Amino acid sequence: MNLDDLLSLARDAARAGARTAASWRGRAHRLLVEEKAGPDDLVSQADRDTEHAIRAVLAEHRPYDTVLGEEGGTTEGRSGVRWIIDPIDGTTNYLYGRPDWAVSVAAAEADSGRPLVGVVVEPALGLLTEARTGTRTSADGTPVTPLRQHDLSRALVELNFGRPGQRSLAGPAVSALLPRVRDLRRGGSAAAALAQVATGRADGLWAPGLQPWDCAAGVLLVQQAGGTVGDLTGPTPGTLPRTGDVLAAPPTLWNSLQALLAPVYSAAGAIPEPSAGPR
Repeated sequence: MNLDDLLSLARDAARAGARTAASWRGRAHRLLVEEKAGPDDLVSQADRDTEHAIRAVLAEHRPYDTVLGEEGGTTEGRSGVRWIIDPIDGTTNYLYGRPDWAVSVAAAEADSGRPLVGVVVEPALGLLTEARTGTRTSADGTPVTPLRQHDLSRALVELNFGRPGQRSLAGPAVSALLPRVRDLRRGGSAAAALAQVATGRADGLWAPGLQPWDCAAGVLLVQQAGGTVGDLTGPTPGTLPRTGDVLAAPPTLWNSLQALLAPVYSAAGAIPEPSAGPR
């Protein structure tokens, strides 16, 4: 398979999704908003229409690929390529008119789960960040500077609070991190946060409880920018953490962040057995 062609298609699909989402954003007051798993897990027609726009582009050019989308589930294929899409990651931000939301499109090997290409568009910022295996991550066509932050005390770290069963550990995690880092941020979109780490707009991300569509593109962005990605059991190079708990940072910070967070989750029995690969 030609990775440049896959990346070009991912870019076109993500841009199509971004246009649809932006169009609905101007009419957000007309959206019927539903709760999925709870009041913090929202979905609207904008999410569904955005995913449809992405799928339409993929189906036109690669009709035999598998597609996994947050809203539409899995469409099985037989090509060996699986697309993983999140039409609007950060729906709550999107509906409230906040800027931290993103459209995420990735392609991976269907059997191994190894990410091949990834694109994250942040429409409110007009920014597109992309990567494929073997080349450096770029933002709006310009290769990013390799991630080199090495001073933990000057690190800006993004946080996600995790699944409902993990949220009770958010306070202890903040207490463990805050005295040791420059500051913490809670943006609300894992895809956007991973793009921020890859482009140096944040120095790390701790995001437990993610689904593949939340992070498939963003993990590749960080890895191809020279960063380390894994969970609290260790790095998972070249793939997604099977646990869904994602720690992303420059290599010079990753072990320090792991050392601060692991005791919090270990004491609560919240560190799963180490493993990596597709879920």
